[in-house]
Amino acid sequence: MTVNPSWVTEEVDTDRPSIARLYDYLLGGTHNLESDRKVAREAMRAAPGLLKLVRENRDFLRRAVRHAVDAGIDQFLDLGSGIPTRGSVHQTAQAINPEAKVVYVDIDPVAVGHGRELLADNPNATSVQGSLLEPAAVFDSPDVKALIDFDRPVALLFLSVLHFFPDEQVLPALETYRDKVAPGSHLVFSVATNAVNDDAANMVRGIYADAWTDCVMRSQEQAAALLGDFDVVEPGVVFPVYWQTGTSLDTETAPVHHNYFVGVGRKPE
Repeated sequence: MTVNPSWVTEEVDTDRPSIARLYDYLLGGTHNLESDRKVAREAMRAAPGLLKLVRENRDFLRRAVRHAVDAGIDQFLDLGSGIPTRGSVHQTAQAINPEAKVVYVDIDPVAVGHGRELLADNPNATSVQGSLLEPAAVFDSPDVKALIDFDRPVALLFLSVLHFFPDEQVLPALETYRDKVAPGSHLVFSVATNAVNDDAANMVRGIYADAWTDCVMRSQEQAAALLGDFDVVEPGVVFPVYWQTGTSLDTETAPVHHNYFVGVGRKPE
């Protein structure tokens, strides 16, 4: 008989995998179930570099957050955040500035519940239920407004989530976010691509489609369009290991696990 963890409440369908819990597992977290681990193992068999890719993406998140803090930003809105576990935004930002404010937004009530539990003793961070595709509702949320002042620069983060939605949904939402935030704000993203390894990317895409929904694979140009009219922060839209690591760009010999593009934009004054 399988004994579920204490955080698994009656409303949790333990047979249905969760994207948030799958990423938690890939990052070495403990808030995941066998249904999540099963899909993760299938994806890792299809693309042996997946685990390394996910963790490189988390390393990119930390570098982008530190870049934002160095630029004077002390408030962060993580959209489609999943579970704020290992190496999350609040851990990175508050290690530099303990007063940094962080709001995690996710549509999954289980992920939000985990987040609130993990952040219960952190007055400068919270987890809120909401859809990143409904920016008006996010901006109007009392829990968001309690920590985030949109008259000041804020970092908007969309990590490993936009590839679950097509451009006709994503681009209008991002335009609203960019219009709403103050000059000096940052927009940070990472999205799936099959620009380097089409076979592995498409195999993972198929596994995800069976469990949830199809993934949109974006080219470098399509990924760059997510930044709109924001100024692109160097070195531009690249694979995670090339973003401000000192590693030279070489798309011709990029390892096969580079199936993400990442980028950071800054709203001009």
